[in-house]
Amino acid sequence: MKTQTQRPVNLVAALICLVIFLSSGGFTPAQTPDQETTPALEGLDPVLLVQGKEIQGNVKISAIRGAFQYYFANAENKAEFEKDPARYEIQLHGACARMGAPVNGNPDLYSVYKSRIYIFGSGECKKRFDATPAKYLESESDAQPKIELTPEALKKGQALIDKAVVAMGGSALIDGLVSYEEKSTAVQTRQTGNVEVKSDLTILFPGRIRFDQVMPDFMNPATTRKAALIIADGVAFAVTPNGTRQFDDAFRIDQEREIQRRPLAILRARTSANFNAAGIGSAGTGDSMVEQVAVQIAGSIYTLGIDATTGRILSLSYRRRGRGGDFGQITKLFSDFRTIKGLTLPFKVQATFNGETWEEQSATIQEIDINSKVDPAIFEKPSNAKAQ
Repeated sequence: MKTQTQRPVNLVAALICLVIFLSSGGFTPAQTPDQETTPALEGLDPVLLVQGKEIQGNVKISAIRGAFQYYFANAENKAEFEKDPARYEIQLHGACARMGAPVNGNPDLYSVYKSRIYIFGSGECKKRFDATPAKYLESESDAQPKIELTPEALKKGQALIDKAVVAMGGSALIDGLVSYEEKSTAVQTRQTGNVEVKSDLTILFPGRIRFDQVMPDFMNPATTRKAALIIADGVAFAVTPNGTRQFDDAFRIDQEREIQRRPLAILRARTSANFNAAGIGSAGTGDSMVEQVAVQIAGSIYTLGIDATTGRILSLSYRRRGRGGDFGQITKLFSDFRTIKGLTLPFKVQATFNGETWEEQSATIQEIDINSKVDPAIFEKPSNAKAQ
C-alpha cells in the first residue's frame, strides 16, 4: 500500500528563522486528541525497514505514534514496535533530518541510518543527508564543550557574572522584570535579492512570549506577509493569514530555549540550581579583548565574552544548526549599548556561523521597552487552533 500523502512544511518556518534553535532535540511528541495522523513510510513495516527490508505492512495491523500511523507485516512486529517505539518510529519527532525543526519531513521520503528512520522535507535534503548523515545529526549534548568547574574557575566566572549584572542594570531590575518589548529589523537573503524583515518580540514574565514578523511575501514581494508565534500556558501556536495551528511540546521547548539564549535571559537564570559559570580565559572578540565565561544552564552551554572593564556582555557563542542544516558555532557580537529605564542593552547584533556572516540572525534594534503594561489578550489562543 503506497501513499503520496505529504506532511506540510511548517506554516511559520519563515517567521521563526530569527529565533528558533534548529536543533534536532530528543523529544517525542505525544498524541493529542485532535491531532491528525498520516500514514508513514509508504506503508512499509518500520520494524523490518530498520533491518534493511522493504516489506509492506498490513492495513489491518497498525499503530499510531505521534503524528504518524505505521503498518506492520504481522502482529509480532507490531508488538516489537510497541515494546520500543523510540527505536523504530520516525526520528526527530517528524522534522526534516537535514534542516531540523520547524521544517517537517514528508513521511514517505525516508532514509535509514544506523538502524534509525529519518524523513526529509525535499529530495535535495535527502540527497545531502545521505551523502554525510553525521553532519546533520550532531546532538547538542555530544557537541557541548567540557567545563572545568574548578574552585578558581567558578570563583572567576561568578565574579564576571556579577559584574555583568551590575553593568546591565542590577539584580533588582533584571530579576524583577514584568515585561519586555523589542522591535527590530534584519536582512533576509533570497534568490531575488535581500529583503527587510521586521520583528516584534513581547515577553510577559514569567512565561508568555509573542513573536511577530512582517516581511515581503516570497511569491509576490509586492505584498506583505505577517505571522506570529505565541507561547503561553505551556502551549505554542502560530497565527498566520492561512489560519492558526498548535505545535507539539518539543517545538515549544525548542522555542523557549532560543529565547533563553539571550544575555538578559542568561543573567536572569543565574540564581537557578542548574546554573554554573566558569572563567575560561581571555580572547579577542571583534575589536575588543574579553574575559570568557562558560555558562551551563540545564545542560546547555554558552560562552559569554565580558568586557573586564565595563562588565558589558560583548559576545555570545554556542552550537546550533546553520542555514544549511549542519551544526556549527554561532557567535553574536553586541554593540550600540543604550539605557532604557535603567536597563543597559545592545541595539546592534552581528551574527556569524562558523566565521561567516549570517544576516538573518543579525539584527538592528529600533526600540526596547520594559515594564510597560502589556495586554494579556495578545497571548490567547484563537478557538480555531489545530494540533500540528
